[in-house]
This record gives sequence, structure tokens and C-alpha cells, in this order.
Amino acid sequence: MKEPGVKDTTAYKIVRQITDHVYGPDTKISNEDFIHIFYDFGIHGGSWERLMNGDMGCVKIIEESIDDFVKNSKVASIAARVAQIKYR
Repeated sequence: MKEPGVKDTTAYKIVRQITDHVYGPDTKISNEDFIHIFYDFGIHGGSWERLMNGDMGCVKIIEESIDDFVKNSKVASIAARVAQIKYR
């Protein structure tokens, strides 16, 4: 039997649903990326229990954590492309 992984968690499914809705299903989230979002959510006062109970403060925190992740990953992606072009 397969061990449950990060993608089997309710927290991951919530992050995936928000990301799909706001940024589209093509946005990639690796296990490491999810852990970063999860950590960022907690650091900023988010609680998965309160989020599951509909706390709008936690909804805002998870949305901001995901938004920060997506913005940072886009900046990193652009920087990597520029570096490839510059050093060819």
C-alpha cells in the first residue's frame, strides 16, 4: 500500500484549488513549494483549523501566501531565462 504524501493532504488540496481558480491549473506546485506555502501561512498567523471553519482572516492569509509564492516563482523563472540568454 502506498504511503500518503503531501498531495494527499486536505491542506494541499485547498492550496491547489485556490491556485487553480486564481492562476489556472498550469501553475506548478512541487512538494517543496507546498511546504514553503504551508510554512509562510503559519508564520503569518494562519491556522488550518480556523481556515476549515471558514475564518476569513485565514482565507486572506492563505491567498496572500499563495500570491507571494506565484509572484516569486514567476520572478525566478524570468531571471533564469534572462541568465540563459545572457550567457549563451
